[in-house]
Amino acid sequence: MKNRQILKSIFCDRRGSALIEFAILAPALIGMMLGIMFIGLQMMSYNSIRSISSDVARYTLVEYQKVNKIGVTEIQNQAIAIAINSPYALDDDNLDVTVTKPNSDISGTTKFTATITYTPYNPVAFLGVPGPTMVETRSFYVGT
Repeated sequence: MKNRQILKSIFCDRRGSALIEFAILAPALIGMMLGIMFIGLQMMSYNSIRSISSDVARYTLVEYQKVNKIGVTEIQNQAIAIAINSPYALDDDNLDVTVTKPNSDISGTTKFTATITYTPYNPVAFLGVPGPTMVETRSFYVGT
């Protein structure tokens, strides 16, 4: 008889229902917050590498206007310096910059192609979700 009363009081008691509901919904809420953070970090990194490629092109054009004919190595070093310093502050271990000098298809110009590859920090790596590798390629021309 006592066991039946104890079971009845347990099933009729509603004081812990909010805790149970939160325990059921908490993984979904935490997952959504991590997903929003993950997408935000990826968008920030993508915008950073796009801006870095623009800054590198601008730097090269200005140097050529000042009659400083810089080479591929100088452009590549400048791109890395721009990427790892403020305001971008990318992780140099996950950054790869390649600058090439292909044949120009416009006469009287020199063509450079900068390829920036970056793998941003992955806050959900512990869940087995792979992070993307972002690649930005930009070609720019300078007068010779």
